[in-house]
Amino acid sequence: MKTPSALTRTLALFACIGWQAAAAQAPASQSWKADLERYYFASPKAEQDARADLDQALKTLQGYKGKLISGARLYDALQAYEEVQRVFRKHEAYLYLRCSLDRKDPACDARDQLESQTDAQTAFFSHEVLALSPVQLREYSAAAPRLAPYLFALEDMRRDADHLLPEDQQSLLDRFQPEIGDWQYDLYQQILAAIPFGTVQTKDGALDVIRQRSLLASNPDPKVREEAFKKRYKGFASGRDAIAFALLHTVKAQNSLAQVHHYPDAPSRKYESMYLDPSQTKTLLNQMGRQGDFAKRFEKIRAHDFEKTYGAPLQAWDLSAPPRLIPPTTPLADLPRLYHQVFASFGPEYQADFDALINPANGRADVVPGGAPNRYQGGFSVGFSGSTSILFFGRFDGTFKDLSVIAHEGGHAVHRSLMSSHGVLPIYADGPGFLFESFAAFNELVLADYMAEHAPNADLARYYREQWLGIKGLDAFYGAQDALLEQQIYDDVAAGTIRDADDLDKTTVAVDRQFSTFSDPELRNRWIAVRLMYEDPLYDVNYVYGGLLALKYYQLYSSDREKFVPRYLALLKNGFDAPPAELLKRFLDVDLSGPSLLRDDSLLLDQRLKQLEAGP
Repeated sequence: MKTPSALTRTLALFACIGWQAAAAQAPASQSWKADLERYYFASPKAEQDARADLDQALKTLQGYKGKLISGARLYDALQAYEEVQRVFRKHEAYLYLRCSLDRKDPACDARDQLESQTDAQTAFFSHEVLALSPVQLREYSAAAPRLAPYLFALEDMRRDADHLLPEDQQSLLDRFQPEIGDWQYDLYQQILAAIPFGTVQTKDGALDVIRQRSLLASNPDPKVREEAFKKRYKGFASGRDAIAFALLHTVKAQNSLAQVHHYPDAPSRKYESMYLDPSQTKTLLNQMGRQGDFAKRFEKIRAHDFEKTYGAPLQAWDLSAPPRLIPPTTPLADLPRLYHQVFASFGPEYQADFDALINPANGRADVVPGGAPNRYQGGFSVGFSGSTSILFFGRFDGTFKDLSVIAHEGGHAVHRSLMSSHGVLPIYADGPGFLFESFAAFNELVLADYMAEHAPNADLARYYREQWLGIKGLDAFYGAQDALLEQQIYDDVAAGTIRDADDLDKTTVAVDRQFSTFSDPELRNRWIAVRLMYEDPLYDVNYVYGGLLALKYYQLYSSDREKFVPRYLALLKNGFDAPPAELLKRFLDVDLSGPSLLRDDSLLLDQRLKQLEAGP
């Protein structure tokens, strides 16, 4: 998973359907700076020099090529493989952080190159494991009991037996991955960067249509909101043909790579890699499309509140308009105290880890009020076994949405820290993205509830309850909207029925009408705004399953907190040493593929929507 995926997905228009809290930029506050010299490398040159350690780790691993002749040798090779991952991930995180601090830093290109080179030099290892027969593996395991913790990892590698290419072919594909499947996102970014989206004049001065979109969307002046909305989509439209070229070539490249690996198409390859059944996943997406009225009901609630406040019908550009009261913004300095209180219910261990992450004195968070030129505007976290977790947030304005993003990305960082401190093997430190997303999304639900419970008046409490739904409660359905759109684009490109931007418009309109009552002509270009389709193809399905699971955690947490929290923390600390369905069943008794997950979540959403529909 590419690191900033969580935030870039949530910045899409309908994923941001909740009201933003700011009417003006948050008060100036001192920035938080991540101490890369302390936790990663003393300087860019030091990082370059330290790549000798990665080269040595790769050389050690490659020394086992053709020599997995015993259980002891296989164990040593697995240890060498983990060391490569440990060293590589430290370099990767450092380069990504540098690139995010300055998008013009050479680290941006260096990260992609290092990843491609490392993948190419480790591709042989899976082939070596697959060359071992089941009988050999049983004999090796019996002779070397130390292999026991790695048995699932070996099974996981063998799961791809029918899809691996000969070693020389796989190595070649890995080396040319940037030219095959990565250039499209680079082109997408360059096209958007070259578009003069412009500014909108407000009473507080001119605001940038893209960089200050949240502030414009939440401006009290409807003319400002409308102008910002239309300028944004006009900008998209000016580059639509070139962006369509990038998207269509993304789809073709991903489908071709999947077919080379003996999958029918890219969605099937992606879903299977997540331990999801492709046919069941497609059925779930279609089922959620048929239940898109949940999102439409929320739009109606918003429309009712908006008309009562402004005396006018709700328009697409009013989805983030401020309510009757202007919700307070939160200074950066207040965040440690706030999150300490929010996560007290998770127990002292989780609370202490989150406290340590956002303690400015620790240098583990990089957050800048108002952002900075060339700085990545989104949020993410990095961390791996043997490395310290770091939180990054490019532009902090103090809105509730900002608080929610930090709860989410901080959740990723704390999860990684918990795995590391509890000795999770590096080979089990990564797992399906939807499990990662479910844990982070659950943090956002708990935050919104805390804010509602501690609101000083009923209007503000209602505002935070709407945030609960708009930012994360309905995230599974907004995720399904994007995932269903992407699935349909892949199907239609393969069928030859999508050839250009006009065809993409038609598909977008057909999918979106299942989830929204808005039909503004600008929204036909919404496919341009779904950044993850270019950045991390087919990742959006993680928000579907992640959103459904987060709601399920919330139900369990609400009904019996004392029982749920210890089991939940045990799951976080465990890592990914089994298929996701097995982990969820073992720790939380949650059935990932059964009908009860969507049914129970639908009942919860219906209850929360009815509370708002009946309220003032």
